[in-house]
Amino acid sequence: KFAVWDLVWIHDNYLELATAAIIFSVVMSIVLYVSARLRFSIPSPYLAKPGSSGIWIYDFFMGHELNPRIGNLDLKQFCELRPGLIGWAVINASCALKEYRETGHVSNSMWLLNIFQLIYVVDALWFERAILTTMDITTDGFGFMLVFGDLAWVPFTYSLQARYLVTFKAGKDLPIPVVVWIVIVKAVGMAIFRGANGQKNKFRTNPNDPAVKHLKTLPTERGTQLL
Repeated sequence: KFAVWDLVWIHDNYLELATAAIIFSVVMSIVLYVSARLRFSIPSPYLAKPGSSGIWIYDFFMGHELNPRIGNLDLKQFCELRPGLIGWAVINASCALKEYRETGHVSNSMWLLNIFQLIYVVDALWFERAILTTMDITTDGFGFMLVFGDLAWVPFTYSLQARYLVTFKAGKDLPIPVVVWIVIVKAVGMAIFRGANGQKNKFRTNPNDPAVKHLKTLPTERGTQLL
């Protein structure tokens, strides 16, 4: 028998955990919005421009405060990647263990799914500093859109592929040539993804960097340049 803390418990209690995450996201969003309204007045450098329209439901959704904190902990920066992405990887692992419990082995399609998505998660966490130049951090407030997205949407929808393989017994051992081609396509896609994101971050950090200075850009209405 497996202990309650075994990862399969996460798969078996998926709906309960997703419901708890949604409720927590709503409560957290309300607390953040009310706290910002009580502490700051428009205009304020601590408020997010998109979430300062004066229309409360819109501001609640977009996020009124730019970077709410508890002490030195930036809630938006912390929640942007860590809870959701790590939770996503853990749910995937629980689905793999569920398949093993039901069939006696883990199909290579489930292995591929877990490994590929774990690579994405590790990549995001390894290059976490790059989020500091993204719109989520620099412009958007921390409201329901990001709170729900980070804590509920990411872990419980991005893991649906793994749940599908388990629920519909769709996990199959693919032929080796197919696996090889899938790995090649993934490797090429990941190289493009990592190169493009690294390039964007370098350009946003220092447009005059020799590595990106020569690239073509488009002017924006704000007066900035877009690759």
